[in-house]
Amino acid sequence: MGYIAAALNKKGEDVSQTILEMLENASPSPALSYGIADYRNTECVKNLEFTSHTSSILIASQNIFPEKYPPEPLHQGSHSMTFNGILLDTDEPDSLSAANELRSNPTRGIETLIKERLGAFAVAAITKDRIITGIDYIGTIPIYYGENAEVKAIASNRKMLWTINIEPVPLEPGEVLKITREEITRNKVKFLERGKTQTTTPKKLHNVFDDAFKDFGKKTTRATLAFSGGIDSILTGYYLQRNGVNVQLIWTGLLDQSEAEIAQEAANHLQLDLIVDSHTGDETEADLESVIRSIEESDPVKTGIAYPFFWAAKRSYELGYTSMYSGNGADELFAGYRKYLDKFLQGEDPSEDMYQDIINGYLQNFHRDAKTCIDQNIRLLLPFTHPKILEFSLCIPIDQKLPDSIESPRKKILRELAKEQGIPDKLANRPKKAAQYSSGVNKTLLKIAKKRKVSLRELVRGKFLDIKSEYLA
Repeated sequence: MGYIAAALNKKGEDVSQTILEMLENASPSPALSYGIADYRNTECVKNLEFTSHTSSILIASQNIFPEKYPPEPLHQGSHSMTFNGILLDTDEPDSLSAANELRSNPTRGIETLIKERLGAFAVAAITKDRIITGIDYIGTIPIYYGENAEVKAIASNRKMLWTINIEPVPLEPGEVLKITREEITRNKVKFLERGKTQTTTPKKLHNVFDDAFKDFGKKTTRATLAFSGGIDSILTGYYLQRNGVNVQLIWTGLLDQSEAEIAQEAANHLQLDLIVDSHTGDETEADLESVIRSIEESDPVKTGIAYPFFWAAKRSYELGYTSMYSGNGADELFAGYRKYLDKFLQGEDPSEDMYQDIINGYLQNFHRDAKTCIDQNIRLLLPFTHPKILEFSLCIPIDQKLPDSIESPRKKILRELAKEQGIPDKLANRPKKAAQYSSGVNKTLLKIAKKRKVSLRELVRGKFLDIKSEYLA
């Protein structure tokens, strides 16, 4: 796991310097190794003071995990490929399993990965005359693409493309992108579809959760969990532990937040260790640049949400972990937001709104959080985006997700599931509180903006533009 880059020179000229510039700006963290390949062979090195590759089309991988095997990119006769992510339907190393799909035909292989395989991933390959890339149909791991006057390229984040003066465009979930000197084409090969609505029971939902979390348990025996003590993180911790994951809970936020005590109470019930990782206002201010550099956006709401992920991922890495779980995605699937309840109580069905929010989750949530974590050398795993959970939950009627009064907690069936698994009512019924508020981050950011005599939006946008200008220089 790390960063992917590939570039094609429109005039057939050497593109190696372009790839090196992209890799140099991929991450704030040092890489353990780099790989560069043309369609004929590949080279793995410990630093960027190389390369023997001079070609008009190159693919590269920056590795940040010590257990990465095999080294990438992988050469496969007529092409070279690289893979980021996790495949939940195999016991093989993920990259090898993906490579086997691409072996005879990289385009067809990437389509097969998206259509038939179970996982969260981005994959790319190059042949003699083209770049091919794609992401899974949920889209938790990003790929961006674009072109300038001389080069067409793809990358795992915007920074790498800004560096070569390309304005990035995100690849959509389930898409395959093909780049040649003449054109860029996109083909959607799989959509997240809604099945027929049918009433269910907490027992059936339990079986689906157990099955999905078992897939994750086989791939990660040791991980952290970003833990708020809310229903989503409680169930995530419960099912991870139940399915063999040695899980360390981490709560992050500002000092003296009452939410930390709630998280501790929930951790005590699960009999899991909780680390309370508290921060000061000065630390929040000092980390603002790093957070925005990772999310690569000027949105103040996304910035506030990213802080707990940034701190939890940073602490996870310090503790020697490489993977962190989160309950992200549950609110869209199980109607956690107030806007859904408001519409429901007006006699309307918000199911279509929820479906659209899930489809757009890659833009609103997943890419932000994945990039924040990977920049801290941590792979983020989101069990609620497992296709088994997604597809089952989309069929659950809205009245099983939302209550009939404003006072009752949302995500009804999740809370019923928790109670059937022995979670006390006090914890199972805890109201939702957004991460940027429960952690105290939003309030602290407002104070920082006030101190600087600007609005929060102006504070974040100004810092974002400064950061972006560094790469464009």
